Amino acid sequence: MYKTNLLKISLFAMVAIISTFTTTQAQQRPYQGTERQVQTLLDRIETQTDAFSREVDRSLDRSNIDGTTREDNITSVVSEFEQATDALNSNFTSRRSSAVDVQEVLNRALAINTFMQNNRVSTLAQRQWTQLRNELNLLASTYRVGSNWNAETTDTGGIASNAQIRTVIARLKTRSSAFRVSVGRLPRATRNNASQVTQDLMTFDVALDDLNRSLNRRNSDDGNIQDVLTPASSINSYLAENRTNTDVNAKWSLIRSDLTTLASYYRVSWTGNDVITPDDRGGSFDSRLTGAYRLNVAQSDNVTTVVDRAIANANYDSNQSDRMRRNLERRLVSPNTLSLEKRGQRVTMSSGNGGTASLTADGRDQTETSPNGRTVTTSVTATNRDLTISYEGDRMNDYNVVFAPVGNRQLKVTRRIYLENQSQSVTVSSVYDKTSQTPQWTTNNNIGGNNNTTFAVPNNTRISATLDSALSTKNVQDGDQFSMTVTSPSQFNGAVIMGTVNSNKSGVVSGRANMSLGFDTIRLRNGNTYRFAGIVDEVRSANGDTVNVNNEGSIRDSNQTTKTVTRAGIGAVLGAIIGAIAGGGQGAAIGAGVGAGAGAGTVILQGRDNLELDIGSTFSITATAPANTATR
Repeated sequence: MYKTNLLKISLFAMVAIISTFTTTQAQQRPYQGTERQVQTLLDRIETQTDAFSREVDRSLDRSNIDGTTREDNITSVVSEFEQATDALNSNFTSRRSSAVDVQEVLNRALAINTFMQNNRVSTLAQRQWTQLRNELNLLASTYRVGSNWNAETTDTGGIASNAQIRTVIARLKTRSSAFRVSVGRLPRATRNNASQVTQDLMTFDVALDDLNRSLNRRNSDDGNIQDVLTPASSINSYLAENRTNTDVNAKWSLIRSDLTTLASYYRVSWTGNDVITPDDRGGSFDSRLTGAYRLNVAQSDNVTTVVDRAIANANYDSNQSDRMRRNLERRLVSPNTLSLEKRGQRVTMSSGNGGTASLTADGRDQTETSPNGRTVTTSVTATNRDLTISYEGDRMNDYNVVFAPVGNRQLKVTRRIYLENQSQSVTVSSVYDKTSQTPQWTTNNNIGGNNNTTFAVPNNTRISATLDSALSTKNVQDGDQFSMTVTSPSQFNGAVIMGTVNSNKSGVVSGRANMSLGFDTIRLRNGNTYRFAGIVDEVRSANGDTVNVNNEGSIRDSNQTTKTVTRAGIGAVLGAIIGAIAGGGQGAAIGAGVGAGAGAGTVILQGRDNLELDIGSTFSITATAPANTATR
């Protein structure tokens, strides 16, 4: 009897334990109903999602947004919805699904719902989406999650909700913190080298907070998302160019994925480096390159630092080092402004150095003879990522320049020049901010001392002038100014032409004296100052001796005199505009595209032993200027 009662008690206890375990397990489940019921629901959602995705693709291909960034955005949103449902299904199979997974599916679906309400698609796609919404409502109810298809949306082109954007921002904040920890664990030397990444992360986090606040104010716009993507582009560029470790790269990959999603919600495309907005006329390379730019000094390389490093690594004596340092700095200092226009293979550019030039970006080698008689080859090549200009054969003037649109409406200009008598090159990168989608050809001339950026002396005007102060290769210094007074023609009689001496090319070398002069301005009798450029036809010293003249970097139009001067090739003109030719901004040519006239770069006067130009030495000059310049 005792044993029978003990057995009954044991059976009752076992049943109670089993009942308690079953009840607890049911309470721990995040969903209502049986596993089979939920699995069947998830399978229906997956099947209907596949059919809906195919129909949306067909409908968009026949719509007026086919081939646009907007189509790419909604396609991306549908794809992310599919990924979210797949993740939920996978977690359910492994018994790890949760309400958070379902909320992610609903957030993705809300963006699609907003698009479907604001855009015309096929009747079949609309019917399929209605059916899919009903299934998603059932899913939300099964997991005890609320679904609100009328949730607040922001101005992102009808493809994203505020809830969805906040979800991505919150995830980015978490992943940014994890990424910062990984960067902090790098070896000290690597971590010090990556200090800019830490600074960019701070900017990135502040921009995320600003974007989140703008959602609360309901005034989020493309400018906010670009503030987020700009520091991200900088970090991405650093990681692409430098070795860190697997953990850092893996955590950044997660951030990149979320940023691509976030960018799509704001109707912009982010490649990791480039931000392409709807204003970029479809995002074509031509439109991204075209515009007016201003130098961003803070984001550009420090030229002095780069040059000092190059000189230290080169095998120069002290005298050579000083000369090379000055020469490199002249060639590597970036112009303050740039303007570019690309239409197919036709490219036009100008800079703050002065001048405009047009070229053909066909990748072909163009062979010409440089002013010093060497055979040089220029090639201009364009891809869908960058524009490259290469100039070779002139030794100390050889250069390679790459123009690449990057980041938030910015242009990265990378110049590589070669060290004299060395088998190494020096590279400097400059970053420019786009200030206008339209090139500003008339405002890019930035010659020191001008109070007017226009010309006053018409093209082809013959001018005679006398030197106002003596110049000698014995004591000439870099940056010394000279002036000469115009004696004819009568309308410019008494005007004063100002210029600058380039001591890098002045002095006595191998028994021959050189004096390098560049024109800057002309001050008329009424006191107004204008730009001035010209080709020197003849120079006579005060005692009547003829001085040998070499118009380096000058261009002579077919309408001008055909006396013996050197016609510069397009490579020299471009080099002067971007500062890569020796003499750079101070000796820049007024390029071939400026009008009927072309310009003067540097005039080099040559003589034996020392070259002495006393007061009263005469210059015969042919003025160069845009074709529409009228007499002032």
